[in-house]
This record gives sequence, structure tokens and C-alpha cells, in this order.
Amino acid sequence: MNIADTIYQHVKAMPTAKAIEVLHFIEFLETKADNAVSNTAGNDLFDFMQSLPVGHRTDEEINQYFQSLRDEWDNL
Repeated sequence: MNIADTIYQHVKAMPTAKAIEVLHFIEFLETKADNAVSNTAGNDLFDFMQSLPVGHRTDEEINQYFQSLRDEWDNL
């Protein structure tokens, strides 16, 4: 299991409000300049984070996005 799968398993078990906090934290981390993360372009976590849409979204949009990830990953 890679780091993205581990994060997903944790977030999947959380209440929606906490999952939204996790997503906001990830978006915050994406905005920080961090050369260590940028240098690991092949890293699964970095690739996962890069695939996340960044910006100001409503809770409903975030919930829909998480549900689409759950549906996709549950069907693997």
C-alpha cells in the first residue's frame, strides 16, 4: 500500500467535516514553497497531491470530489 492509499484509508473513515479539514490542510501544503517536495516528482504522494484541484471550493464541491475518489478507489 502506498502513501496515497494509506491517507485515503484514514480519510475514508473520518466524518465529512474532518475529511474537509484534511483536504484544506493538503491545499495549504500545496501553496507552501518546499523544494524537498518539488524534488520528489516521482513520489506517489506528490503525484496524488498534484492531481488535486486547488482553489476555493464549496463544501459540496469538496464532498463530491471525495465521493468520486471513493467510488474510483472502491472499484479497484
